[in-house]
Order: sequence, then C-alpha cells, then structure tokens
Amino acid sequence: MTSTFKQDLSAEEQEIFLRALLYILNTDKNFKPAKNEYLVHQAKEIGFPMKKLSALKPALKPETISNELLKIHNVRLRRYFVREMIMLAISDHELTDVEMCNIYKIGTAIGIKQDKINDFFLWAAQGIEWQVEGVRLVEDDL
Repeated sequence: MTSTFKQDLSAEEQEIFLRALLYILNTDKNFKPAKNEYLVHQAKEIGFPMKKLSALKPALKPETISNELLKIHNVRLRRYFVREMIMLAISDHELTDVEMCNIYKIGTAIGIKQDKINDFFLWAAQGIEWQVEGVRLVEDDL
C-alpha cells in the first residue's frame, strides 16, 4: 500500500479514519496541542474539510470505533488506521495506559493480531528514539 492511498479513501472511510483518531485524541482528558495538530494534519492530507472535521463527534467507547472500522473490508487499510491511531497517541511523546489499552481493544476487535499491534508500538517507539537521537546529535558538544 503506497502513501498515496489516502487520496483514494471514500468519504465514509475518511470519516471512519478521522473518528478513530478523534477517539484517541479524546482518550486523554488533557488537551495536547501536538495530538490536535496531528489530527488536523491527517485531515488536510486526505482532503477532509476543516469545517466538517470540527463537526465530527468523538465516540465514547472503543467498541463504537471497532464497529465502524469493521465496515472497512481492506485489512491493510484497517491496519493502517490502527498504526495512525498509535502515531497520534505518541505524537506528544507520551503514551498513557488508557490509550494503549484502547488501541489494543480496538485492534484485536477488528481482527489484528496482538503481535502485529506490538510491532506497531515497537516501530513507533523506535521512531521516537530516532528523533531524540537526532536532536542529541545536533545539540551535543555545543
């Protein structure tokens, strides 16, 4: 699946994608600008109208998001959406137990094996380590 597939999402898939991200954004009761910026960036990347984004209502339970994601029959697309949920969750370089638990609930409910979800979390953690190391390389010895 190429990175250009986002432009090929149907209107329903776009809304499901953004509602999944919005659910993770609202899992943490503390507003985090980095997470909101990630959501807005994703919406812009798929060509979703900003007015429509602000009108989307967040789901209150992980089961609601799971049921919406099950409407998507493409397994790769569902995996991509879970990966992006993880990326949003760690966009502030923090991951709460509630976020992690809910992502696991959603992922396993839509047929993604726990090992694959573990791989996504590991991949995301390595990305953060890479970013931190990059900053250290630039600022070291100054």
